[in-house]
Amino acid sequence: MKRYQIGKKVFISAALVMLSMPAYAYLDPGTGSIILQAIIASVVVGFASLRLWWDKFIGLFSARKNDKKLNPQNNETDEVGTDKEGKN
Repeated sequence: MKRYQIGKKVFISAALVMLSMPAYAYLDPGTGSIILQAIIASVVVGFASLRLWWDKFIGLFSARKNDKKLNPQNNETDEVGTDKEGKN
């Protein structure tokens, strides 16, 4: 049953495309450059957003690594450089 409906839709779509009237529209030479600029801008924005998401994704793992470096379990930095009286 679905096959019949899909075939019917394809036939109707093809008939409408064949029976369409010409538009008599004018595209000036600047239209092509605007379309090219839009394509280039879309690609650049896509790469920029991927870069930002990638940095955030990597930041999730590097933040945990930096936390371990900042808060070590044996804190030797307090003991180094002090004498018995607590003076440097």
